[in-house]
Amino acid sequence: MIWLVGIIYWEDYGLLQIVGEVLKLIFWLFCAPLIIGMLFNFILPRAKRSVGVTFLLGFLFYLAVFEVIGIYCMTTIMYSAFAYCVKYFLIASWILIALGIGKVFYAFYIKKDRSLIFNHAAMNDNKEVIQDKAGGINKVYWLIFIGLLAFQLVMAVVMASFDGDDAYYVVESLLAQQADVMNTILPYTGNSTSLDIRHALAVITMWIGFIAKVSGVHATIVSHSVIPLLFIPLVYLVYAETGKVLFKDKKEMVPVFLIIVSFLMMFGNVSQYTPATFFLMRTWQGKAMVGNLVFPMIFWIFLEMYENVNASNKEISVDKAGTSSAYLWIMLALVNMLSGMCSAMGVIFGSGIIALLSLLLLIFSRNWKVILGAFFCMIPNLIYLVLYFSIWTSGM
Repeated sequence: MIWLVGIIYWEDYGLLQIVGEVLKLIFWLFCAPLIIGMLFNFILPRAKRSVGVTFLLGFLFYLAVFEVIGIYCMTTIMYSAFAYCVKYFLIASWILIALGIGKVFYAFYIKKDRSLIFNHAAMNDNKEVIQDKAGGINKVYWLIFIGLLAFQLVMAVVMASFDGDDAYYVVESLLAQQADVMNTILPYTGNSTSLDIRHALAVITMWIGFIAKVSGVHATIVSHSVIPLLFIPLVYLVYAETGKVLFKDKKEMVPVFLIIVSFLMMFGNVSQYTPATFFLMRTWQGKAMVGNLVFPMIFWIFLEMYENVNASNKEISVDKAGTSSAYLWIMLALVNMLSGMCSAMGVIFGSGIIALLSLLLLIFSRNWKVILGAFFCMIPNLIYLVLYFSIWTSGM
């Protein structure tokens, strides 16, 4: 049945249009975040400027910009709010992309210092991850993991699961794409409504609508068949970075760690409410992103902070160990913005996790600056809550 739909889609739209849509999806889902990451990765220590971390950083900035623009348009513009949101975000994105390309040109052709973009130390670190102690490439483990990842991606597209919540979340994206509204039409009935404060500030549905709008692909297809192709590898990228910290002395164990995680995900459907179930069967929903991307990113960032404290205690130089944690607090603030963008639950639970881990970090490091960093990264959550209650009391 899926193949029949694909054939009809092919015949109706033509090969060139399909190729154009695919290229647009690749650009806005993969290329744009990476270019934006290359613009802002100056905040990273040189040893951390790998492609993976740069993409994560760019993806966080990319969605943070959309969240600010999306919430502004949704709360201040009455008619065609989504059209204005798309226009403003396109302008902001192209400015950031142009600056990112300009930085690459400056680094490669004027300054002739490639470490301004990607550092050789970070590249060598990635090479060490796929090598064993004897210096040989640990191909077997990596091939197994890549095979498992490919299997999950194929099954996520071919065996797309339909959930009852799609009647709300996916339709919100579709209404944004087709009716230029932002949470002002009730998906269940099609009637006009005021903002549903429980869902409105979680503008991940509007971002999916944006991807559908600029690519020309139906929002339902984007949600069910495209978003998993980005989200699933992104989650494993976070786990790979986590593995590098956990197995810093045995980095050949990173692919083994990823294999174990992938098996836990594939066989974690012991209940319809487990993170693994949401990860593979409700991938496009904000609550799935909070449980499988936001929370692991919080733990990864704090593991990096603990590692920096260890390096400082061992009197390793800052240049060698990257002991400055300022960039980690910035990334954590962006993660908090992502949590609010995905689900209101992420703001509360994410804040609790950060508070607990910050307390442990404060005890471990005995550095009062941890309090300042924790307060700084919680500012997006405080703004989110103020906005939440102001809209709720005003009855928008």
